[in-house]
Amino acid sequence: MKYCAEHPEEISKLAKVKAQVSEVKGVMMENIEKVLDRGEKIEVLVDKTENLRSQAQDFRQQGTKIKRKMWIENMKMKLIVFGIVAVIIIVIIISVCRNLNC
Repeated sequence: MKYCAEHPEEISKLAKVKAQVSEVKGVMMENIEKVLDRGEKIEVLVDKTENLRSQAQDFRQQGTKIKRKMWIENMKMKLIVFGIVAVIIIVIIISVCRNLNC
């Protein structure tokens, strides 16, 4: 205690250093909390990215299936129209040949 009474300026310096250490500690705690929050946000973004990637892949597969299905339907329609036209042409040829005795 005698030292404290004889050197009050050093006690004041010690108090200032303790206050600065306390302030730095508070700032560091805030920074650590921010980093942890940011880490959680990054994890959420990674999860969302994986979800979007999965949805994009599903969408691409469904698009390919629909494209293939529409192509098949289009070919069926073309074949039906071609068949009808062929039948009509055959009927016309048969009726003309019957009249002309081909």
